[in-house]
Amino acid sequence: MGLRDGLRTAPWPLLLFMAATMAMGIALSESGAADWLVGWVPGGSAMPPWMFLAGVVVISTAAHLALLSRSARSSVLVPLVVAAAIAAGVNPVAAAFASTAAAGFCHTLPASAKPVALFADLPGTPTYTPRDLLRLSAVLAPLTAALVLLFALAVWPLLGVPVHLETQP
Repeated sequence: MGLRDGLRTAPWPLLLFMAATMAMGIALSESGAADWLVGWVPGGSAMPPWMFLAGVVVISTAAHLALLSRSARSSVLVPLVVAAAIAAGVNPVAAAFASTAAAGFCHTLPASAKPVALFADLPGTPTYTPRDLLRLSAVLAPLTAALVLLFALAVWPLLGVPVHLETQP
């Protein structure tokens, strides 16, 4: 394939969308907007780390209802989560990792993920309906959130990603 053909077949709307969400994440981080937004979060350092991570996981899991792209969810959420984690005394790596893992949940609506949309409407083949996806999500969303939280609190620390923010002496 030549350059001209490659440029014609490139998914430009998707690439522009990805660039815009990455720019939004960078802007949130570098402008100080993430820190400002985090200042409104109640609890701060008085909140236990498990509770902070539970909030991050729940918000990140539910974010697919507002931001349909997994990359967009992480581009927007990670700068906010990192700033909030530092303020709460939680390891920002663990918080960002938990947010990104939870943001991968995307089974509630056909538009929530490309494969779900692709297989929702196969001509001549019965598939699933939006109602089926809602019922599935009623089970999978809490299960996914619980598993991500379990891994963030019990497994990832064993692999070198502690929950608590380690301060240097």
